[in-house]
Amino acid sequence: MPRKPAASAPEPDPTPPPASAPADLPPSVPPAADVPGTEPAATTQPVPTAASSLPPSVLDRVRDNRMGPLAATLGVALLVAMLLAVLVPNRPNLYAMTVLGLLLTAAVGFTVRYLSRERGLRAQATALIATAIGLHVMGVTGTLDGAGTGEGGMVSLLGIEGPGFDDALLGALATPAVSTGGVVCGLIAAIIVGWGPRSKA
Repeated sequence: MPRKPAASAPEPDPTPPPASAPADLPPSVPPAADVPGTEPAATTQPVPTAASSLPPSVLDRVRDNRMGPLAATLGVALLVAMLLAVLVPNRPNLYAMTVLGLLLTAAVGFTVRYLSRERGLRAQATALIATAIGLHVMGVTGTLDGAGTGEGGMVSLLGIEGPGFDDALLGALATPAVSTGGVVCGLIAAIIVGWGPRSKA
């Protein structure tokens, strides 16, 4: 009697069964924004501390003052002129006067350039006037003082007492400060102040 083939075992389903959620997990809680009647808590941000306001410096006060650059420049011109007047030679010397004049011109020009917020015609005129006054004070004071007290001066050759530094300075302040050298040095100081690229309108 022929044998019947044995029933084949059922093949396993290739798709895995869906994983069931663990029973011990709590139910999902919707966010506060989705629950009606609730508002999200406001996030606190650190408040930036205001920087302590520093008082303006002396240079800033001079720049902000309407007449500050002019007053400071005039003071620098007179101070440098009286210091350089001591170096003026007794006898006329073109090289020495040129070097001293250029030193005074540079001091005044860079002072105006540093103190002025704008480098227009007003700043250039300030440099020109202050340089002309300073150069006149330096030249006249140094020349009179050297002629009166220096060795080989024309006053000392006559055997009389000549004017001192104070009298020479008063004589410089009493005479008009108009000379070609002063104008040239003033223009050089104005060039120092206004030197730079042309501003585009």
